[in-house]
Amino acid sequence: MTLKEKKIKRILVFLVLVLVLVGCTSNLDADGTLKASRAINESTKWSLSAGWFDFLLVIPLAKLMMFFNKFVDVVPALIIVTVLVNLITLPLNIRSTVATQKMQQIQPMIDRLNQKYKGRNDQASKQRMAVEQQALYKKYDVKLGQTMVLPFLTLPVMLAVWQCVQRWEAMYNTTFLGLDMTSKPNAMIKEGLWGYLVLVIVMAVFQFVSVQIGPFLQKRSKYYKPSKKPANNMQTTNIVMTVMFVWLAYTMSSAMSVYWITSSVIGIIRSVYIHFAYTEKLNLKHEATSTNYLNKNKKGK
Repeated sequence: MTLKEKKIKRILVFLVLVLVLVGCTSNLDADGTLKASRAINESTKWSLSAGWFDFLLVIPLAKLMMFFNKFVDVVPALIIVTVLVNLITLPLNIRSTVATQKMQQIQPMIDRLNQKYKGRNDQASKQRMAVEQQALYKKYDVKLGQTMVLPFLTLPVMLAVWQCVQRWEAMYNTTFLGLDMTSKPNAMIKEGLWGYLVLVIVMAVFQFVSVQIGPFLQKRSKYYKPSKKPANNMQTTNIVMTVMFVWLAYTMSSAMSVYWITSSVIGIIRSVYIHFAYTEKLNLKHEATSTNYLNKNKKGK
């Protein structure tokens, strides 16, 4: 990774931390009651005085939920908006996935290039390596900006929907499938209300599938080639993410579980669609050119 790429990643990590801090502002009191100052309802003004994050994303999305609530119940309105948000961000997700896939495909060539210049630390060798690497990126249409920037662009929108779930006042006066959306599963389970346990289990299953479906489809592809590098880090990340979301679902209002189930189902469908509509075609196109490149460089070594 070049110094420029490292700087870009540091900036992105900083921006993500800022967004998380903004998007995760405390909305509830210690007893789980929605703070009056954070509540959003029909009378909430769409004003910049609410803060730029609320003005640009949270309040508009909440108002959209209220619009659909005129025709359906609260939770279906939440589900509809969640689906719409994911449809709007689908092009970004597609481009991000395709860009990442391209980067993974040329990784064997990058590894070979690193091996070629291994131990050659003079300035001339470094420049030649950089030129060859940029030529690879250009040949296979790999744009590093897309692999690093695009995955973060949808995060603010997802955080905004999360905020809507917690702050929409109507959410605290509704039930769904016989479950009080305000209640926290951990408290309800202690009282022997097992429907809340089922809700958390369903959420956990869909969350686990949503983070595993990508690697599963990749391994099932006829173009799959096991990496020589261990994938333990990614697997650990997926497990940690699943455990974290399950714990949040267990300790937060039940409405959050419904939101995460909806998001996970959409994520599964999106991953399957991108895999067969884009990734497999990209793999087919890449197979011949990458093989020729590797063979050519192997002979010339």
